[in-house]
Amino acid sequence: MKSRVLSFASLASPLARSQTQAIIDQIQEHLPRITCQLNVLPTPVADQDKDGEIFVAMSHAEVQYLERVLLEEQARLVVVEAADMVVPLPEGLAIACVPNRAAPFDAFLNRQGLIMDEMEGGGRVGVMSMRSRSQMSALWPDLDFEILGGGVDKAMETHMRKSEIDGLIIPAAVTENLGIQGIVAEIFAPEFVLPSPGQGILVILSRAGDSEAREMLADLHSVDTAVELATEQAFCSRMISDQDLPVGALAKAENGEVAIVGATGAGINRVVVNGGVDEAEAVGSGLAQQILCSGESFADLLEAEFPDGLPDDPDEPEAEADVDEDAVILGDFDYDEDASDTGGQDPLDLDDDLEHLKSLESMAGIEEKKANTGNDELDEDEDVDDSYD
Repeated sequence: MKSRVLSFASLASPLARSQTQAIIDQIQEHLPRITCQLNVLPTPVADQDKDGEIFVAMSHAEVQYLERVLLEEQARLVVVEAADMVVPLPEGLAIACVPNRAAPFDAFLNRQGLIMDEMEGGGRVGVMSMRSRSQMSALWPDLDFEILGGGVDKAMETHMRKSEIDGLIIPAAVTENLGIQGIVAEIFAPEFVLPSPGQGILVILSRAGDSEAREMLADLHSVDTAVELATEQAFCSRMISDQDLPVGALAKAENGEVAIVGATGAGINRVVVNGGVDEAEAVGSGLAQQILCSGESFADLLEAEFPDGLPDDPDEPEAEADVDEDAVILGDFDYDEDASDTGGQDPLDLDDDLEHLKSLESMAGIEEKKANTGNDELDEDEDVDDSYD
């Protein structure tokens, strides 16, 4: 006999709980005969252990705790932010449902209702990642953007209750889940500020063998959003791993095709890769490969990591330190150490290496498209954001 009860486990934090409740509300709207239970659990992670970690709703340790709750059958389902997911999932767990994506925008919160252009020089604005800091600093160089650890809940406390910062930038979808749209002063579309991979996506996890739960959630599942998630996760696996890097990316699936746009640093030099929805992982990893092969992207990453300039090695002369910096950037390319004896030819033949990588991408069916970086908008054929409103 089939069970008509779906039990959810959630942490007690305001954002984690509100996101889970939002999913329950959607289920009960579409499937009124299904009973949903919400089990609120205290976090097993001390605040000081996650204060320095970059995440949205749950730290990695908290996500792993809820995964254990599923595996131990204390609940059937768990809702997580796509950006907070720990991938790959542990054996025995699976994605049960990916609901429709919310608007993948960044929102600016300010207690006085000021927009960014109205902020006084030297104002302190909290951000949730290096990605946000890099793009915002390029647009408003007179403001001081500070990365806040400990998730959105702590960032909201820092801004709204303690007033330790003058403004805060968080995902717009989070403001909807928390019901605080009224204090949003400004929203930045992806054409202007490229979001973090997974932004605006919630994922429902279950045990791999719970096919019944997946069947019950089928009407809530968005195939296109699931493709976008797979594309962006493949990009992250190749590009970001578990590090916080100044990298933005956004995929859009439509009419059997998926396109993903990505950029590093200030988000100006954008790259677009597209392909069929059945090639989502190849498209996402292909974008990462193209960005990693770009010298401009390496420069963006280094500039974001060392905004005041690369540190000097106190044990080496300045000239030797410069050589070592180049070696860090070019160290992944193979070259013949004896090539310097062949007629003065440059031993670092980067053009050949790049051509070889491009030939591999061509064999994989990956196509590169350059975004129109001279303007604030993407070209019409490369616009991946029109349907988010």
